[in-house]
Amino acid sequence: MNTTSQPSNPALQLCRDTYYQVVHTLRGSLPPPVTDTPEDLARRDNAAIAHVASLLPANADEAHLASQHVAADAYAMDCLRVAREYATADHAFFLKCNAWAVSMMRQARSARALLLRVQAERRAREADHAAADRAAWTEHCAIELMTAALGTAPPAAVAEPPPPPPQQPTEEPVTDPIAEAEQYAIIYPQRAARIRVLGGLPQPLDFGPPSPELVRAIITGDSPTLRALDSQAAA
Repeated sequence: MNTTSQPSNPALQLCRDTYYQVVHTLRGSLPPPVTDTPEDLARRDNAAIAHVASLLPANADEAHLASQHVAADAYAMDCLRVAREYATADHAFFLKCNAWAVSMMRQARSARALLLRVQAERRAREADHAAADRAAWTEHCAIELMTAALGTAPPAAVAEPPPPPPQQPTEEPVTDPIAEAEQYAIIYPQRAARIRVLGGLPQPLDFGPPSPELVRAIITGDSPTLRALDSQAAA
């Protein structure tokens, strides 16, 4: 594929530039490859790219968070490798490397947990077509203003979404318990983690109890956002 040709849609060019910059920054943040050969360098880069892609980033913000997780995770594993090399030769340095590894693991988990929350918020927004249209319009306006400041061509015009219709009295909507549990976990991550790890409400209860249906969804839900609570509770 000819990567030097410019795409006709400036928005597509912005997307390509985002991932180009993400990969460029990520390559400079990774530990050195196994050897200095071009083949091992390519293997290291391809493995990092595959790791980022497996986290399913859908926009620039998610791509940057995914790359932060991958870089921190790679350095944590490299610190463990170095610690093992000095386990008997230099005990003080072994302890330092081990501490660095633990610190980088915390950063990697924190970046991944934040990515999962951001993705959950995006999916919830996408489920509301009006909210998704307003978000797309806001993003388009931001891109157009910033590209204009650089003197480059703005992306293709996007129709401004219509104002939301006036609210009409309707029947009580049927809520999705898993989506409600994910929202609760985003707003109250510590409470949700305690509920999930305990398999019920903590006793004595020091916060307003959610509904029994919500508690059951937090405990039994298998979405990425709710599974992330298990790691948070373990930490």
